[in-house]
Amino acid sequence: MRGRLTAIKNIVWAFGIVLCLLAVFVGLLFAAFTRSREEQFRGGLPLGSYRSATVADEAADAVTGPVQEGDGTLKSLPETGDAGQEYIDSLTFLCDSTLIGLRDYGILNGGTATSQVWATPTGVLAVADIDESRIVFPNDGSIITAANAAMIVQPKVLVISVGNDGIGMEDQYVFIGKYETLINDIRRNSPETWILCLPLTSVTADYSAGDGVTPERCREVNGWIRSACEDTGAFYVDATSTVLDQNGALMSEYASANGRTLNSAGLNQILQYLRYHAVQ
Repeated sequence: MRGRLTAIKNIVWAFGIVLCLLAVFVGLLFAAFTRSREEQFRGGLPLGSYRSATVADEAADAVTGPVQEGDGTLKSLPETGDAGQEYIDSLTFLCDSTLIGLRDYGILNGGTATSQVWATPTGVLAVADIDESRIVFPNDGSIITAANAAMIVQPKVLVISVGNDGIGMEDQYVFIGKYETLINDIRRNSPETWILCLPLTSVTADYSAGDGVTPERCREVNGWIRSACEDTGAFYVDATSTVLDQNGALMSEYASANGRTLNSAGLNQILQYLRYHAVQ
């Protein structure tokens, strides 16, 4: 009799253990299924989309300055009202010899000691070196790259006017590559800076220095600058059109004696254009 009770008791225990194991198994299946559903759908979005949206939102929140990305279209600044002298005083110019008069004529705030002009020690910014050239940093006179200067100053608006120096024999794709590197290096170090690129100021119709710079060549290179702007999202600002004639040559009344750089009247024309085509 005792043996039969023991056998029954063992059977009951075994049955209970089976039931417990079955319950655990069902619970695990339910939890796995629920978790899978949660991972696939959160608020009606697939997990990948949820995470992408979250990252995108966080990135958007982190960007407080201009988002200038190249999408193959040319960005320009429409005509605005008078932005005033205060706006001109907020601009920084990275320029070659054609616009160096902004400093040398004392046209900008600070006169000939202005901190608004970034130029090389010689004033010549050769096309072959535009992505690596060193400028005289106005704040302390050190020789550093434009990208490093941008990292220090974080300029609100940087106007780039380079290309005339050495453009006569430059290759199209080498030029575009170096120009884009310059823009991207500056933007990497100063992401909140608006970057405005000016086309070449050209040369006078009778310019004959033998360096290969002609109005026709300048028009060609301006197309390269446009391409660089399309690729990088920088603004193409046609301020130089105010000093050129209908054939694209620099008008004599705006040219220095060398027929290539701008005189004070020409420089003021450029500033006037920028003042009425301002970053909003």
